[in-house]
Amino acid sequence: MISPNEFWLNLHRLAQAYDGEGLTTDERAENIMEQFRCMPHVARRQLLIELRSVVVNLPDLYPLAVAVANEAETGAQKPRKNVG
Repeated sequence: MISPNEFWLNLHRLAQAYDGEGLTTDERAENIMEQFRCMPHVARRQLLIELRSVVVNLPDLYPLAVAVANEAETGAQKPRKNVG
C-alpha cells in the first residue's frame, strides 16, 4: 500500500530534481532531454505515457490545493467562539 503522503513526497522530489537540472528553464529542458535521448526506446515510451498523465492531470490539482490551503489558513485565522 502507498503511504498517505507518497504523492506529496514524490512531488517534492520531482521539484528538487527539476531545479537541479540547471539554472534556467532552457538549461533544464536541454539537460533533461539529453538524458531522455540516451534512454532505451522502451523506457522512453513508458516515460512518455507517465509524463502525459502528469501533464494532463496535475493542472487540475493546483487550484484545488490552493483552495484547500486558503481554507485552512482562513479557518485558522477566524476567532473561535468560547462555548461554555
